[in-house]
Amino acid sequence: MKNHYSKKSILALAAMMLAPAFSMQAGWGNSETADVLYKKSGEILSLRIARTADGKTYMTWLEWSETSGEGYNVHMQLLDTEGNAMWGDEGILLENKPNASWTAGYSLAVTPEGDAVVSWADARNDAAGDYQRQTPVLYKINQQKEMLWGEDGVSLGDEYQFPPVLYYVDGDIYAKIYPAGEEGSTVLVRLDDEGGFATEPMDFGGMITPSVDGDFIGVYMGSEGTEAMRYNRDLQEVWNAPAVVSSELYQGYDTEPYKLASDGMGGVVVSFIKPLGQFQHIPVVQYVSAEGEAVFGEAAEVIVTETCDHMYPVLAVDSSDQSILCAWQVSGGANMLAGQQFDFFGERLWGDAGMVLAAKDDPSEWSYGPMAAESLSDGTWLVCFADELAWARNQMYLASFDHEGNEVWRKPVAEPGALNSYNCCLDGDDYYIYWIDEVTDDDWNTEYMIKTVKVADLTSGVENIESDSARKDIDAYYSLDGARYNRPVKGVNIVRYTDGSSRKMMVK
Repeated sequence: MKNHYSKKSILALAAMMLAPAFSMQAGWGNSETADVLYKKSGEILSLRIARTADGKTYMTWLEWSETSGEGYNVHMQLLDTEGNAMWGDEGILLENKPNASWTAGYSLAVTPEGDAVVSWADARNDAAGDYQRQTPVLYKINQQKEMLWGEDGVSLGDEYQFPPVLYYVDGDIYAKIYPAGEEGSTVLVRLDDEGGFATEPMDFGGMITPSVDGDFIGVYMGSEGTEAMRYNRDLQEVWNAPAVVSSELYQGYDTEPYKLASDGMGGVVVSFIKPLGQFQHIPVVQYVSAEGEAVFGEAAEVIVTETCDHMYPVLAVDSSDQSILCAWQVSGGANMLAGQQFDFFGERLWGDAGMVLAAKDDPSEWSYGPMAAESLSDGTWLVCFADELAWARNQMYLASFDHEGNEVWRKPVAEPGALNSYNCCLDGDDYYIYWIDEVTDDDWNTEYMIKTVKVADLTSGVENIESDSARKDIDAYYSLDGARYNRPVKGVNIVRYTDGSSRKMMVK
C-alpha cells in the first residue's frame, strides 16, 4: 500500500547529502543517485523494512499478480550490512495465494534471533472464490530462507480477517488482529515461538510502543477521549487508571493514526491530528510519563494556531536534554514546514506558534512533506522532508537544527521523483532510507524501483557543508497597511524575507 496523501501533501523522504565529508558505503547509493535495489514494469507497493541486530535488513513489498490477476503477491529480500542483496537479484516469493484486489496494511517484524515475521491475509479458506474474504496468516523465515512456520504459514482462522499489525517489544512480538464480522472486536495478543497465542486476546484497537521492564504503552480511543494505558507482557494493566492524552479523538480512517516517540524512561510522546472543520486540521501533542501522568495537560495539547491547515506531524525526543521536537506541514495559503520544541513540562520553547523551518519563495499550491525527525548525538535535531514540486514529484532534503531553532545545515538529496512507501532507520549516527520510486514515459509505461541510500555519520564534518539555497528565511509578516503580525493571519499577508525581498500571501 502506498502512502496516501492529498494533492497538497505528497510526502517524500530524505536521503543522502551532497558532501564529501560523509563516508559512503557500497550498496547504499551515492549522494546524487540512490541505489536501485529492484525494478519492475509491473506495480510495486507497500515497502516494509526491518533491521536485524547484526546490521542486516529484511525488505518486503507487494507486486500485482501478473499470472492469475488475483490480487497481490508478497516478495522478500535480505540485504547484508553493506546493502547488497543476499537472496539473489529478485529476492523470493513469500506468498502468492489469491487475495483481494485491494490491499490492507501488512507488517514485518524481526525477532532477537534475526528471523523475520510477516503478516498477511489471503482467500485460502474460500472455496467459492470470493476474494473479499481474507484469512490472516503469519510467516516466519530465517536468514537461510527456511520457512520456520511452514510453507503456508500459520493461519489464524475465519474468526479474523485482514493482515494483523505486528509490534516488537523487548524480545516479544504482539499482533493486533481484526474481527471477521461486524460483531467482533479488534484484539491484541502476544505471539509464542510457534505463531500461536501466548496470551488471551485483549480487546484493543489502538497502537502500542515499548515502555520499560518488558511493558508497553497502548494509545487508543477511550471513554474520556484519547487515552493511554501501560500493560505488562501478560496484557495486564499496570496503572490504576488510563492517562487522558486528549479529550479530542482522531476522526480519520488511518488504522495507525498516532505518532509515538519514547522519552527514554518508559514514557511516550503522542501526536495525532484533530479536525477543525472542512479542510482544516491541527496537531495535538501530549507527553505521558512511565507513571501514567499526562504531563502537558489539556491546556498545552494544541501546538499551533488554527490558521491554515496543519498536517502530518513527526516527533523526536532528546532524552538527555529532556526536550521534544514536533515538525509538521502548513498548507492552504501559507505553505511551510513548521516546528515546535517543548520541554518535558510542556513549555513551548520556540514561541507560541513555533518556528518556520522552510517556506516557499513564491505562492504555490504545494507545500513540504515532513517524513521523520530524529535526535542526533551531537545535540541537534535531524528533520527529513520533501519539497513538493508538483504532483508525484518531490525534492528530498535532510536538515539539521539546533535547540534554539537555528538551521545548522541543509542539503537536497538524490534526484526528484515520485516517492512512495518510505522507510527510515537511524542506527547510531548513520541514517538509512528506503522508498519506491516510479517513472512513467510518454506512452504511459511505468517502471517501479525500490531505492535506498545511507548517510554515514551525520554528525561528522557538517560545519564545512555549504547550506543549500532552497530556504529563504522569513523575517516578519505584515498586514496590507503595515501592521506587524507574529504569525500569518487569515486574508492577505505581506511576507518579508531576511534578504529584503517580500511577497503577498493569501491565507484562507
